[in-house]
Amino acid sequence: MTKRTLLMLALALAAGPAPAEPMETEIPGVTAELVELRQAGGVLRLAVRYANTGDREASPSRFSVGKIALVDVKSKQKHFPIKDANGAYIGGPIGDAIDGGRIAIAIPPGMHSTAWAYFEPLPSGSVVSVEMPQMFPFEDVPVTEGPGTLLAADSARSTPFGALATLAAAKRSDQALKVRLKLGAEPGGAVDLRSPYFEYRGVYLFDPASKRKYPLLKDADGLFQAQPLKVHSDGGSFIPDWSQNILMSLVFQAPPDDVQSVDLVLPDFLPMESITIEGLGGAAAGGIAAGGRTLGLEGALKELQAEVTPQEIVIDLSSDVLFDFDQSELKPAAEEKLGHLLTVVHSRPGAQISIAGHTDVRGDDAYNQTLSERRAGSVRSWLTAHGVEGSNITAMGAGESRPLRAGNTEEDHQANRRVEIRIRN
Repeated sequence: MTKRTLLMLALALAAGPAPAEPMETEIPGVTAELVELRQAGGVLRLAVRYANTGDREASPSRFSVGKIALVDVKSKQKHFPIKDANGAYIGGPIGDAIDGGRIAIAIPPGMHSTAWAYFEPLPSGSVVSVEMPQMFPFEDVPVTEGPGTLLAADSARSTPFGALATLAAAKRSDQALKVRLKLGAEPGGAVDLRSPYFEYRGVYLFDPASKRKYPLLKDADGLFQAQPLKVHSDGGSFIPDWSQNILMSLVFQAPPDDVQSVDLVLPDFLPMESITIEGLGGAAAGGIAAGGRTLGLEGALKELQAEVTPQEIVIDLSSDVLFDFDQSELKPAAEEKLGHLLTVVHSRPGAQISIAGHTDVRGDDAYNQTLSERRAGSVRSWLTAHGVEGSNITAMGAGESRPLRAGNTEEDHQANRRVEIRIRN
């Protein structure tokens, strides 16, 4: 190689891996791009940017933060976002509290919005597959470390972008932490957020090192200690006037004095990372504990009650968990079991997978055969939509021809309604 070629190669390696190309999603006109998978200060931060190339607003279906997962390429362990002791995930933008908090994204035409989540840190050099609902996984993504370019300590952009929050001060005294912010529209742009309300119930501090969450304090009337506050329901909110600057005051439960920096989370904004705390407050250890969850291959097999032999893995998934009565469309409650199935499938690259649908013995034979075929096809489609090679999967229906139980009780019928998956090396 020439010296110039070697220099260019060294610069490329120093710059790190190239960002992933935008990926097609199930949402018309919307692509997704992995913009950050970085750990610093005690957490791993994930950010995925959705871009709307269409001519009308896109509003993807809401999904729980818990549906996001990182699958370690080597260990095959699956890692889930951090959740606090009250069952709320550390992620956003959050639209409601269902299933620990659901991501709610509204993307105006020509704009983009970013979904984010925090995970427990992974070993240095880890390479993962990033699983997000409504798209193929981002494959073979290296985890980076150190400072990033998306999150900052002194400001945070809204998502979708258009508004900017700027930190003025964060001072601790008398067991409280007072934060002052300036909110306003970014130059030359209109603000078009998911909701017209700024809801204080979505505001908190997070200490990545101790994995503790510090909420806003409330007064004797149950209102958050925050200003401006003009609507009193749900602890307080207000409707921002983005044509002018807004001065915001927030009073939090203070972290202990040895905590020198925290992340600040505002609804419909990206987090502020590592804001510096001034002063001492004498606060004891408090806050709300939080932590992530890791599910390895053994855990997934146990959750699925799989039968494992040297030749194959056999898994029976209850149709009552996967489908509503007399239906073949997968219901939301099926995602957890299917996620465990995906962990097992990823542990056997290139394996042949056969899927067979089964019904109970009640009803017309021909109808049951068709229903079992449709249900097997739905599971196959789910797996291919989540990155499993379709040529490795066969799906068929057995109707009521192969019951597990010969009885006629409801328990017998329930056992016979199933989807059987066989994974062979």
